[in-house]
Amino acid sequence: MTARLDQSMSLITELMEHPLEPSYDVAAAQRRELGLSPATRTGTPTVFLVAVVVGVLFALAAVNLRAASSVVGQTRLRLIEQITNGQTTGDELKGKVTALEGQIAAAQQAALGPSGLLERLAVLQVDTGARAVSGPGVVVTLDDAAAASGSNADPRASEGFGSGRVSAADLQIIVNGLWAAGAEAIAINGQRLTTRAAIRFAGQAILVDFRPLTRPYRITAVGEPGGLSSAFSGSPAGSYLKALGDNYGIPNAVKAEALVTCPAGTTTTMLYAQPGSPVAATPPSATPTPATKPTSTTKSMQTTPTNTTRVTTSPTTRKATSTVTETPR
Repeated sequence: MTARLDQSMSLITELMEHPLEPSYDVAAAQRRELGLSPATRTGTPTVFLVAVVVGVLFALAAVNLRAASSVVGQTRLRLIEQITNGQTTGDELKGKVTALEGQIAAAQQAALGPSGLLERLAVLQVDTGARAVSGPGVVVTLDDAAAASGSNADPRASEGFGSGRVSAADLQIIVNGLWAAGAEAIAINGQRLTTRAAIRFAGQAILVDFRPLTRPYRITAVGEPGGLSSAFSGSPAGSYLKALGDNYGIPNAVKAEALVTCPAGTTTTMLYAQPGSPVAATPPSATPTPATKPTSTTKSMQTTPTNTTRVTTSPTTRKATSTVTETPR
């Protein structure tokens, strides 16, 4: 047993005692006999030059990176300054708008108060979205599915709408269901839906009245909370919302709240009326007119649609065809 161990260890012992090949020792001995150094030094200058060149290259790269980072930092500071200035200007303009709105309200109070038209104006402002509305209502929240973070932003890019991302058509269907359930005013992420506001999809953003929305999406509807919530849940839009969560993993919730607020719209155009010229009254004719048999006539009535959206939906395929009509000026 001991002999076998000694034989198996002989190779390791040989490697440790003689790490170099015998030919290296022979070559070194021949160089010593010729009076030369045992080791060659011809590669030392080359190695030194290569090291110097590599060091210079690394130094240049570091300098360039530092210069690029400084340029990026300066550009970032300029952009931050521009954003700050823009926000300051926007706040100043918002203050001016608030002051002008106060002056307009005072002028309306002075002009319409005595005649009782101010109450009528308030009702019309609520209907057109020109005034903020507060009261009991329902809040519908929904967000993209967790698996949709890296998918294509446009759900129409996939035929099956299976990306788990909320689309503009989804919001249109839900909003349409809330209107049908009896909502008096609706806002999405603080953007009031009026007769001129539309829900659109542009690039990677959903737009309401040409303003981008950020997820999660919060739809606020003012109305009787019990009836509005039950009517919406039992409607096709409520079934569609449930299908979004069951089939595509889109988290959603419908919650009745005692007090919600829909802000005023931002696309209201102020118009004014002028008194027309008086029309002279036509005197009655002295000649009697014989009675004639009434004929059947059809009167043409022109109606003004108010935020009407007709949507044909299929909850299982998320395919929607919508037609939105807006009130003309």
